[in-house]
Amino acid sequence: MSAAEKQSHGLTGMGATRREMLQLGALALAVTGVAGCQEAMSKSARMSAGGSSMAARRELSLNTGWKFLKQGYPGAQVVGLDDAAWSDVTVPHTWNGMDSQRGGPYYRGPAWYRRELTLPADAAADNRKRFYLYFDAVAMEAQVFVNGELAMTHAGGFSAFCCDATELLHRSGKNVIAVRADNSTTLDIQPLAGDFNWDGGMVRPVRLLILDELCISPLDFAGPGVYVEQSNVSTDAAELEVTTKVLNAGKASKAATLRLTVQDADGKAVAAAQFAQGVTAGQTEDLVQSLTLKNPHLWDARNDPYMYEVVVELLDGDRLVDRVVQPLGVRWFHVDAKEGFFLNGKPYRLYGVCSHQDRPNVGRAISESDARQDVQLVHELGSRCLRLAHYQHPQPTYSEADRLGIVVWAEDGLVNQISKNEQFYATSHQILTELIKQNFNHPSICFWSLFNELESNQPLDLIRQLNSLAKKLDPTRLTTAACNCGPGHPMAYITDLASFNRYPGWYGGSPKQYPHLLDNIHETVENKMPGRPVGMSEYGAGASIYQHETNVMQPKPGSYWHPEEWQCIVHEAAWGAMKDRHWLWGTFLWVMFDFAVANRAEGDHPGKNDKGLMTRDRKSRKDAFYFYKAQWTTAPFVHITDRRFAVRPDDHATFKVYSNCQTVELMLNGKSLGVQHGKDGVFVWPQSRLNTGLNHVRAIGKSAGKHYEDAYATVYDPKAPHHATYR
Repeated sequence: MSAAEKQSHGLTGMGATRREMLQLGALALAVTGVAGCQEAMSKSARMSAGGSSMAARRELSLNTGWKFLKQGYPGAQVVGLDDAAWSDVTVPHTWNGMDSQRGGPYYRGPAWYRRELTLPADAAADNRKRFYLYFDAVAMEAQVFVNGELAMTHAGGFSAFCCDATELLHRSGKNVIAVRADNSTTLDIQPLAGDFNWDGGMVRPVRLLILDELCISPLDFAGPGVYVEQSNVSTDAAELEVTTKVLNAGKASKAATLRLTVQDADGKAVAAAQFAQGVTAGQTEDLVQSLTLKNPHLWDARNDPYMYEVVVELLDGDRLVDRVVQPLGVRWFHVDAKEGFFLNGKPYRLYGVCSHQDRPNVGRAISESDARQDVQLVHELGSRCLRLAHYQHPQPTYSEADRLGIVVWAEDGLVNQISKNEQFYATSHQILTELIKQNFNHPSICFWSLFNELESNQPLDLIRQLNSLAKKLDPTRLTTAACNCGPGHPMAYITDLASFNRYPGWYGGSPKQYPHLLDNIHETVENKMPGRPVGMSEYGAGASIYQHETNVMQPKPGSYWHPEEWQCIVHEAAWGAMKDRHWLWGTFLWVMFDFAVANRAEGDHPGKNDKGLMTRDRKSRKDAFYFYKAQWTTAPFVHITDRRFAVRPDDHATFKVYSNCQTVELMLNGKSLGVQHGKDGVFVWPQSRLNTGLNHVRAIGKSAGKHYEDAYATVYDPKAPHHATYR
């Protein structure tokens, strides 16, 4: 079967080339050899070496030196304002790090940030240099002032934006940058509702871009300005079409030369091209070039997440004026309604988690290392896929997923409700455009999600518009959405893939209902639209690591009591039903980490959703974490559950172990309770007799002739309660 035939089997993530080559007229087009490319790259690297004062593209961090005032102070943008009494803060920053995590109301309103900026002398002296302020995210609305003048406004708190501040900045002396951020409730910006917090502030980094007047534009919805589209991918070759947005901010037309190089993981050039095209003064034009990559090393998810880089260099005459490097993972994929997800022509079962951007005391304003650590923990679990809910996440999150080979579901912020006004529709189009353009080149992303749990009475016209927009901006990926409507509702049939959020055993029902529930959804969808793939976008249950009971009963989700043992029961039943239903194109459990939700008052602490497999501080892995690790990983381990149940009230206890070892032996107080082969990673020793007082428990797993152990101690006290909280 040819690559083209493989891609036409089922719903494909690799469409036909979407842009025609621009007519180059009399301008030259030359494709260079690899040897010539390496020489050119070496020269360009010397010309644009990081740290050089004459670098083609310079980025200066503006994360420090900010003054902050948590109120809507009139005239706070004025240059001469005395801000000495304001707080000193560093970006990323939110004013809701503490109040939105304690439960109940938290501050939603305007606040101000100010800092001084002096331009580098060499750049300021060069009239060809222009200066751009690039914000990775300001929540939820931003007004940016430069020396008292409004430079830009932006709606949406999770995507980047960029403004040209050149004409407002003083090239000598001090400048004042002021940002008014506002997370007030509004009907104009998504999300309107949701089970998470609307933390306000400059929640992601900010920097100054120093670019030539002829540059790769940072103004295309704050995207990279370079977009690499793959088509006709196989192990023999991959066709690449590279579109570069070239901005000529000068007063005269220029002949731009674009030099493209594909580098492998060792930095070796494996494909290259060079061509020239005129760019009109004051205009941004698409420069489009096709390349063929022979015998590509495929990005094969966790099996082999091989990455190339695409280096795009822009020259004005013989002068290098800009250089942008973008990730490239060569792959093709499709989804089949009967067999699920296929990657590079082979079945690749997608199972994984959902995740929020959230940490204790800093809320949404996480660091780059926080973002990367979260993906690393997802990888440790064995997840093959990651749903990044319910908005655009920081760039390091997507980059780490690229590196570790985790397939990503990327999502915009349309949650629960749609505001039926023109401005909301416009900002929804804008936010989806930003999501796609800013993340276009990440190979980990295979799905664009358009909404989460929209109420069934919401208008469908906006969803249809967004689906059309997504397919226009990126026909190579598939669209989906997380639906909590019935499987027959029209809302579930607009996107390429159907996905459903269901919680039997938590929000009503029983965990035993999972098999019937899944089959009913599948049958309904198949009857309504044969051949339509179905996935599970959410399922799960809450758990406190402090709360435990012997005879586990299904708790009420809104109550204070969320025993850890019940979460395990739910997930064992859920995955037991899903693991052999290969028609599920993807399963995403809710959720990887506990996260703050101000309006919740349940579990062991108000202001928290505790459905995570890990605690919010990332310090504790719940027992259910190890259940999935036993299902999804092969590196041998052993984990004894209920270890936090510190004092047992009964003299007989059932011990359970999660492990991916072939056999596990349990030792109680030095005596063997027997060797078990287990079932689906679960090993159980029922009704084991405890001694009064301290008891030592040890599990010994055996795999490929090696032993792996886990141990802990528990106390038997007949006076202890049958359900208790241990901190």
